[in-house]
Amino acid sequence: MTGRIVFVMLGKKDFTSGGYIFNHRMLERLRSRGFIVDVVHFWTVPPGLPGNWMAASRYIRRRVLDSGPDMIIVSKSYQYVSLLRLSPVCRKIPVLYMMHHLEWMDRGNKLRSVLYRKYVGWLLGMADRVWANSGSTRSALRELGVSEDRITVISPGFEKTPGDPPDRGGRSGPVRLLCVGGISPRKAQNVLVEACAMLDQGSFVLELAGSLDLDSEYTGYLKGLIDDLGMKECVIMAGNLDDGELVQACRRADVLVHPAYWEAFGMAILEGMWQGLPVVASDVAAIPELVRNGDNGILVPPGSPVELAEALRTLITGREMRLEMGARSREIALGMNDWEVTGSRFLELVETVLEGGSN
Repeated sequence: MTGRIVFVMLGKKDFTSGGYIFNHRMLERLRSRGFIVDVVHFWTVPPGLPGNWMAASRYIRRRVLDSGPDMIIVSKSYQYVSLLRLSPVCRKIPVLYMMHHLEWMDRGNKLRSVLYRKYVGWLLGMADRVWANSGSTRSALRELGVSEDRITVISPGFEKTPGDPPDRGGRSGPVRLLCVGGISPRKAQNVLVEACAMLDQGSFVLELAGSLDLDSEYTGYLKGLIDDLGMKECVIMAGNLDDGELVQACRRADVLVHPAYWEAFGMAILEGMWQGLPVVASDVAAIPELVRNGDNGILVPPGSPVELAEALRTLITGREMRLEMGARSREIALGMNDWEVTGSRFLELVETVLEGGSN
């Protein structure tokens, strides 16, 4: 089955994230199968349109009407599609919503959070199907009022690069800690830096890999914190890494650290696990679906530098534990989807929506 699809992923910002990586992978898969896909994204709209709710909503509606699609896929664009779904013409077109991340978890204003959840729940109620990236996200969707039979969980894939993980058994010198993620308050790199300040200096080196441009104020704060704590010699801010550079960062690391306050899936964690890394991470949302406490890593409460420091100290001083947990990480990752499996399952979901059935 093939057809014409409008894929709306017009967020307020344009940056590389796990969600956008997934979207573009699935876009390529749809086109390879013969679907004609019109993408509404930053590089396809007039300058200044993202962030302008009314103008963007009207533009998306016009693009949909001009395209005459058999199906609409919506991701990261909830704020723009209310006019679209209220249109009598567009209402007849099947819609697949994609829930990558619970945006309200990044917001501090509780009243706004409640209102936003109600708004998203209303929009999701007009979708034919909703895709979720994890069991945790599925639970959140149920709390929004989405029925179980309209939710399909397909975990993101990752590159199962050839070859075995590096042999870390004979390494000497400081233990290399790696944290992957754009520098931002949600990723909580400041908590990690504070935790590392409690460790014996010289016992570790910390590499922070991720964009420095997501939140310039927070990035500046983090750099100042590193200076104030006297940690410039043991913390490397590597910036954004391409795929090959990220693989090499994982291979030279000994421990992956993920102190985020919230994570709807955690592609960076899975990529580290494939390279045989034990993981120290926050015990929140979907992270426990990848990191099993005491098995392939250690889970700690988010926002607690003291408990994070203790977990890191345990692995820094426990070589055998690091190696055993790293081996388990690789075993668990072996059983997770690669992009081929994820793409095939996503195509099945799209075909189900086009046919008007329930997956």
